[in-house]
Amino acid sequence: MNEADFIQEIMKQANLTEDQGGMVNEIFQNNFIGGDKGKDVIVNLIAEKLGVDKAQAETIYTIGAGLLATGILNKIMGIFKRK
Repeated sequence: MNEADFIQEIMKQANLTEDQGGMVNEIFQNNFIGGDKGKDVIVNLIAEKLGVDKAQAETIYTIGAGLLATGILNKIMGIFKRK
């Protein structure tokens, strides 16, 4: 999944504006690391930058992480389909 696709999908699934989708994309690009510590950092940044409560920031994080996981899985599956 490329950046534009991620932004469009996060906008659709989390009901965000284009500016908010871009901010979420930037937060994920600059801070995505595995584990709970990375999640907490991203959730806090989403809440701060978008001006939403922590529960909504967690929902946005869950959607974004799912989109990234799907994109990575599709790339992996694509490698095997080519052969």
